[in-house]
Amino acid sequence: MYNDETNKQRIKQIHTMLMEFASGNFSYNIERSNLDDDIEALTALVNMTFQEVKSSFIHQGYANLNETYKHVVQMFFVLDLEDTIIAFNSHIKQVLFFDDDELLEEVFSTFLTQDSKLAWNGLKSKLAHTNLDAHEEFIVLSFKTKQQLILTANCLVSKFVDPVNQLERIVITSIDIIKNSTERETELRKMVSSGKDKNKATKHFQTGNKSKRLNLSFSDIRKIRKVHDHIINNLDKPLAPLIELAHIFGTNEYKLKYGFKQLYGQTVFRFLINERLRKASILIQHTDTSIKEVAHATGFISAPHFSKAFKEKYGFTPRDLRKQSGDVLG
Repeated sequence: MYNDETNKQRIKQIHTMLMEFASGNFSYNIERSNLDDDIEALTALVNMTFQEVKSSFIHQGYANLNETYKHVVQMFFVLDLEDTIIAFNSHIKQVLFFDDDELLEEVFSTFLTQDSKLAWNGLKSKLAHTNLDAHEEFIVLSFKTKQQLILTANCLVSKFVDPVNQLERIVITSIDIIKNSTERETELRKMVSSGKDKNKATKHFQTGNKSKRLNLSFSDIRKIRKVHDHIINNLDKPLAPLIELAHIFGTNEYKLKYGFKQLYGQTVFRFLINERLRKASILIQHTDTSIKEVAHATGFISAPHFSKAFKEKYGFTPRDLRKQSGDVLG
């Protein structure tokens, strides 16, 4: 059992997370322990809340995802083959909170959680025996910030030869999603809500497929969003046929089918599967629910079907994720 000083530190981490929440930053989580106490239960709840809120910012909205958000480099490390950090981008200091002298020439793996260290060491060994002109690989790494919070990032790892000194280097790049056109979206909302120049406003929602171009009114968008929310809130249930969904929410099948895709960037069915898998990944990482129960809770007909769909999307099985997360196997 942890002593009082350690428990104070755990509570301090939760407090730091909540302060990040209050400032609108949902990128972090708290490293889990093997304890079964109230603090650990609160940690799990805070982590799950951050995951859900972050995801909702992407999916809950009227504007086209491709127009409203853009991808930016969150972190960029350059390492030598001894795992030493020799260069990095300035944004790292804003997300990990370390100063330049605390990062430069330090061992990269010291900034990772224990599970990520193991995964990183495995990939680093693989890179050492791989041809330079061929290999790039994605890996999920969890970084420890200066305040001992956890920042999990999808990273692209590759090797190259430094043209200056002809030495082999490793590059690690993580990508984040940020708001791209806040002013444009605000202007559009004002146009729609005020009722002025509605024809001009709806042009912003036209699909790029010329054979399926739609002009969606504010009422159309609201109905499609209700379908979106219905799917989110009923992931464990079978999805009704599109014609029935359209009738239930007061629209038609054509507008629902093509309007949904132009608003959310994917078909209704693909959105359903992706949301089920997203919820499943959260349950696997942050609860002790068995893999079979997770499959049932997210609407899959069987655990094998769920595992197959999960691996197709993420590249690893639900059990692999459970092991990496340090939770009890399902």
